Amino acid sequence: MKSIEKITVVGSGIMGAGIAASIFKYGFEVKLFDTDMEKLEKACSEIKQKARRKMDPEKIKISRTMEDAVKDADLIIEAIFEDLDVKCELFNKLGEIAPEETIFASNTSSLSISSMAKASGRPDRFVGLHFFNPTVIMRLVEIIIPQSLNKENLKKVGEFILNIKKVGVKCKESPGFVVNRILLPVINESFYMAEELIRNTIREELKLGQLNSESWKKILELINDIDSAILKEEILLMGPFDLVDLTGIDTIYHVAKVIYEGFNKSSRYTPCPLLKQYMDNKLLGRKVERGMYWYGNKSNDPDINPCLDEKHQPIKRIDNPGFKAIKFIAAVVNEAFRVIEEGIVEDFNDIELSMELGARWLKSPFLLAKETGLDLILKTLKNRYEESGNNPRYEPSKLFNALTPELEKFFV
Repeated sequence: MKSIEKITVVGSGIMGAGIAASIFKYGFEVKLFDTDMEKLEKACSEIKQKARRKMDPEKIKISRTMEDAVKDADLIIEAIFEDLDVKCELFNKLGEIAPEETIFASNTSSLSISSMAKASGRPDRFVGLHFFNPTVIMRLVEIIIPQSLNKENLKKVGEFILNIKKVGVKCKESPGFVVNRILLPVINESFYMAEELIRNTIREELKLGQLNSESWKKILELINDIDSAILKEEILLMGPFDLVDLTGIDTIYHVAKVIYEGFNKSSRYTPCPLLKQYMDNKLLGRKVERGMYWYGNKSNDPDINPCLDEKHQPIKRIDNPGFKAIKFIAAVVNEAFRVIEEGIVEDFNDIELSMELGARWLKSPFLLAKETGLDLILKTLKNRYEESGNNPRYEPSKLFNALTPELEKFFV
């Protein structure tokens, strides 16, 4: 079985350049292709400048035509923008010009791998490889396995991921895969919890574009209270709304919609109206200096661009927040249980690894569950389910009443 030695990365944006750099640093031959020649040359130049001295600069090159880029590739990794139609069109063309034995991979964070595999004309040689940003630092790669993938090609890809010193977590194709499947519904639920508190507090029709300064002040206090509660429990590196502003509300909304549509528009995953309001009002986060919080510049670095309040003063986290973090924890554990219940991963430890390495959580879902107690989590979910009129967002996973043998041992 011939191993993967020559790699082509299509797309030289932040993710494409990062993926190329991550592969090049371990001595593989890399070709980088993009239709934007200026961006392509800049990306390649920066990769060489940042490389360790012992790296052979000739092992990373740019290609000015797609045909040249793929002519001898063992693996082609696509890293263009998140549009399924555009990606399918690209893979259709790659399927016509790439060598017959070349394996195709998409770096999509949430789109249908099977649709792209079908478009490529070689579904037995198609896999999802979801790298995380910043790619050179982040160790996780989600290996998304469509039903059509040949086992020998999966083995090749798994060995390649090990050879570039990444941790590959294999998962069945499902909306959001593992990290986004857990992260996005939990963020969505954070918006629902905030919306509930906001409506009970400002007691006026919630239209963000028409709120006065006093209402904005109250909203800031409420979302800061939620962020402070999560930080106090040391679950995430930052609160959910701080994370939303860092990621970009438009990105969050886009992935939330993909998951919602991927589950046939199940009401369990309906994007929160408050999230959509922030999107519609173009309050997108740090990149536009206004999101859930205010910001002094467009930098994505929290150290030089901290969260500000409505008076543009640094936000002070609350020592004794009123929000009960158990509501957040219950949402996390319930979604993680559903991933196990649906057979998306082989082992619950794959979820722990994914959330620690891919989302940089300080406490992974099942560690949270063990610390908090399954009885309390289940009680919280049941209460929320009844109070909401049996809203499926709070329906407890069947796993609460029938743990897998591995989970039973873990929770002893």
